[in-house]
Amino acid sequence: TSPEAAKPAALAEANPMAKKPGLWEMTTSVPGMPAGLVSKLCMDKGLSDRMVEIGMKGTGDAQCTQSHIVKTGATVDVDSVCNMSGRTVTSHIHMEMISDSEYHQTIAATMEPPMSGDGKSTTTVIGKRLGDCPADMKGGDMIVPGGVKLNMYDALNRSASSQ
Repeated sequence: TSPEAAKPAALAEANPMAKKPGLWEMTTSVPGMPAGLVSKLCMDKGLSDRMVEIGMKGTGDAQCTQSHIVKTGATVDVDSVCNMSGRTVTSHIHMEMISDSEYHQTIAATMEPPMSGDGKSTTTVIGKRLGDCPADMKGGDMIVPGGVKLNMYDALNRSASSQ
């Protein structure tokens, strides 16, 4: 498949979590942090759509002025420039869909002026669908490292109302 500039709808369609709602486990690795931070998210279609929208425009005090999405076969690359709290964050996200139940993602970001060090960071995420959401989790519920449960809809609504 040849590269194509994708619209937000194409990014949402390419998102494996949108294709297969349910319980997803994300293992996140960030240099300098404890290895393999694991969180679980009960994903539904509405949350997937909101996350794509936020990725394109930003939320809260993060406002994205540039976004470029290219979908090539099973990969999606997103380049964006966002302003957040007086800093410019330039990022490149590369997502590879391994199957409809697994993805690998790398996020490389540079912050100017840096908050610490050289302002550069690389984060990797491996996402796997575990099955349906358990009875004690509803759409948007996320269990973060340490076992704390929060709801992404609530967090996104609070962020949107602070604009």
